[in-house]
Amino acid sequence: RHLSRSFVSHVTLLLLAMVRFRDAFKTFMLMWAQFAIGQSASLERRLKAAKERGLSGYDLIDAMDVWYGSNSPDFKGPYNQLDFIGNRDGRVTLDDWQAAGLPTDHFHYFDTNGDGFMSVDEAHSWHQQRKPARTMNLSEVENPPVGHLKPMGSWKAPLSSEGLEYRKPYPHPREFWRKHMDGYLPANLKGAQHGWPSMNWTREELVKRFGWVDAKLEPKVEGRGNDTAYADLDSIAPSHRLNVSEYLRLEEGKNMYVVSIIPQQMAWEVAHPAVLLCGSRRNQLNRDTKPPYKKKTHEYPHEAGFDWMTHVFEANLWIATGYTRSQFHYDKEWNVNCLLSGTKRWIFLDPFKYDSDLQWSRGRKFRPRDPLNNAWTDWVYLDPDRVDLIVQHKLRNMDYYELIQEAGDCIFIPYAMLHQVQKLDDGMQVAASWMFLPESIYEEEVCKEAPLQEDLPLAAMDTLFMYSGRGLIPQGYQDPLNFVNKLTRYMAQSKEEYLSLETFTKAVTEGDAILRSIRNSKKKIKNLYKRISAFGTERSEAGEAGQVWLSRKELRRVPLRLWAKAAAEGDDEGPLPCDRGQEYQDCSDEEFKKMTDFVRARLETAKHEEQPTSAEPVLNRRSYLTPKRKRKEEL
Repeated sequence: RHLSRSFVSHVTLLLLAMVRFRDAFKTFMLMWAQFAIGQSASLERRLKAAKERGLSGYDLIDAMDVWYGSNSPDFKGPYNQLDFIGNRDGRVTLDDWQAAGLPTDHFHYFDTNGDGFMSVDEAHSWHQQRKPARTMNLSEVENPPVGHLKPMGSWKAPLSSEGLEYRKPYPHPREFWRKHMDGYLPANLKGAQHGWPSMNWTREELVKRFGWVDAKLEPKVEGRGNDTAYADLDSIAPSHRLNVSEYLRLEEGKNMYVVSIIPQQMAWEVAHPAVLLCGSRRNQLNRDTKPPYKKKTHEYPHEAGFDWMTHVFEANLWIATGYTRSQFHYDKEWNVNCLLSGTKRWIFLDPFKYDSDLQWSRGRKFRPRDPLNNAWTDWVYLDPDRVDLIVQHKLRNMDYYELIQEAGDCIFIPYAMLHQVQKLDDGMQVAASWMFLPESIYEEEVCKEAPLQEDLPLAAMDTLFMYSGRGLIPQGYQDPLNFVNKLTRYMAQSKEEYLSLETFTKAVTEGDAILRSIRNSKKKIKNLYKRISAFGTERSEAGEAGQVWLSRKELRRVPLRLWAKAAAEGDDEGPLPCDRGQEYQDCSDEEFKKMTDFVRARLETAKHEEQPTSAEPVLNRRSYLTPKRKRKEEL
């Protein structure tokens, strides 16, 4: 009888669950149908408006582009649009292509397998290259141009790299900032990591000493805008997270790559070359002004007052074996990439010179007239292993630099500079990299106090988001300063002089924030609130004994390393797949003391020799349009 009741109970629960699932599924399908109808209606309006303007061919496709300026196309988007313009039968044929007024021979060129149908992949490739494809000369198929379907840069010899490669002793930071930041040039610091423990990070050493470190994973062969690149990764590590030991056991032959944050314990063994110091922590450029940009007080002052210590915004760890390569892209920040094993080839191209001849994947993100306000990163769609120079014909006239990076070398990558990197050997590659903001400026006065005789460990550089090796991997979360500014607004809206638990809770539980749904969230929020409020100066006898209140004016008294925890766990976009269920382990007072004690000891032994001042001062130039390019833009 007992078993019978139990069975009936379980069956009843199962039937209830099935009913709920059915209802939820119906609701989902209804919402999806409404979304699809809405999308169709939007396309219909665009198509009608474009045809009323008499548009056809590539002009019609441009008018139908709903993605440009916001994001790269949905991978199936161009395929669906071509089908919509045509007969809407779920396939893309020459009839659909001709209905759009596109050239017949272009269909056959992009139908790479010659089956008479434009696949999703083929349609995406065409759409992302349609700007140069407009004017391609298909008579060249019989006699292809030099470098066609060969690796990046095969169209012509690179510009001379003379003066871009340095060997120790490196120049004074003043000369480096003047030549490479003002002059917008990449650089290769040969042997920068030689003699540092990180040069001994073999596979065995990594497993033995750092196998416990949790790392974020990405595909080895980058496929921006194409999620099929994640097939291996999704099947082996659905959370896109493994510890270093597990990764090295499983990664051979798989399309997955450690692209993570370097933990402090490893960063102590990596050099930060002294030539990259002297990015002032007193002042920085103001993005809210116009080029040549005015100065303002630095937004991220050093907690211990080291004004000569260039502010590292993020520091990364890269590990992979086999073939790896990036897309042809730019980053918003200055970057330094130090290779600890392996060999890489870097290609650099100046987008300020060639912006009008490039088709950006996202579009309207690169702002050559106001580059400190570039809206996002962007890239140029092409296959770096087999560049189609019939389609990408304008590349043939573009100059570029090539730098070969060997183990121990550090490459400096100017902000917003297009670059593509490829691994040249099949062995294990390990690298460390870091970025700093282009608003950073060189200042002579602060540089006089810098310890320039020896390199500092990367771990001593007060990176904004430091990583313990466990917990949340702080890559891509909101800037702690932005979080503080949000909190300031909320306090003003609530007319609060002192930060209340209610206002703090509101700020860290919006959207999909970790602190909104994590277990024991109320207790965790209260503990974090107490840690932050402890930096206030107002004490009250009311409420909890010895309670400290943090005023609106005192928010910046709280170290950014602590605000980083609130910013990451309170990010309204929620956690990355690798961070679900994780909490951020911020830099402890003990670790920060270790860092500052190390630097102070180095300062005590440093010799501050008078350096001859260059005849050419550092201008802290950040806009690189030439007069010719400016005139072209104005026209």
